[in-house]
Amino acid sequence: MATLKHSWRVGAAQQGVRLDHFLFEALPKALGREVSRAQVRRLVLSGLVARNGRREQIATYELREGTRIEVFLDPAKFDVGGASGMRQAILRDFTWTPDRILFEDEWLIVVDKPAGLPTQPTVDEARASVFATLQKFLDQRAGTKTYLGLHHRLDRDTSGVLLFTKDQKANAGVTALFAGKTAQKTYRALAVTGPTCPATWAVENHLGVVGRVGKASKFGAVRSGGYAAQTSFRLLERLPGALLIEAQPHTGRTHQIRVHLAEGGHPIFGDGLYGGPAQLKAAGGVFVPVPRVLLHAARLEFPHPITGHAIAVESPLPEDFAECLRQARG
Repeated sequence: MATLKHSWRVGAAQQGVRLDHFLFEALPKALGREVSRAQVRRLVLSGLVARNGRREQIATYELREGTRIEVFLDPAKFDVGGASGMRQAILRDFTWTPDRILFEDEWLIVVDKPAGLPTQPTVDEARASVFATLQKFLDQRAGTKTYLGLHHRLDRDTSGVLLFTKDQKANAGVTALFAGKTAQKTYRALAVTGPTCPATWAVENHLGVVGRVGKASKFGAVRSGGYAAQTSFRLLERLPGALLIEAQPHTGRTHQIRVHLAEGGHPIFGDGLYGGPAQLKAAGGVFVPVPRVLLHAARLEFPHPITGHAIAVESPLPEDFAECLRQARG
């Protein structure tokens, strides 16, 4: 089913009404059926709602008279796909904008990856990817075919800093950055609290495939085989039922941070593969749906492979993560 756009103007009687409350009243009339408050909140957090032409992911935003509200919705996926399915409706047509370019010179480009977009093309040709959409953006901007090299990957649901090369002369140097652990990666995660959690700790073990859930491989600590994995953690903030954690992986194993936190008793919210809850408890005992795995690549530091200059690139928390954090803080 095609993605449909629904539009409304906020009237005088709706001045000051919260965005999620507005949509809870407006959507049933547009769709011809009832919707739940959880569905509405997932819709907003998934980035499928626009306010005056700009994406709005704060469900509690108080509206003003005359504001134009637009919802981009595949009705079938709204029913059965959850937050991930709804997000894909907009990511299929994802295009890069200058504000998502965090650093660029003649050799490198570092971008702010949105959650839900795979780093590289998948077997599903209809699904957009960071690599394909960025290649298209660079080609259109230059008016000719450009080079783009893939050396750095993030999980589909992970947002944040992602590095590519624009010139083959930089390939060997960037490969060495990651292989030699010269690049320092820093992540933010919103994880489940536990009986104890020190201010800092580290995990060092070997990770390998321990099972499958559907088509997804599940990784875990193994006694033999596997690959060495090391992560340093720091507790940034303790919240009711949640922890804001900084993670610095010193190796680049698949799902490394997710596994190390989950096996330590602190699964990441939204990470169903490793036991992370699909909702968090906000102020007043209200449970808030989590739109995705709340893991964000916040910072990347590395010596430039050509010039040798120290480069540090940061990505602020995206709105879906920030909104969940606000809810957890109450």
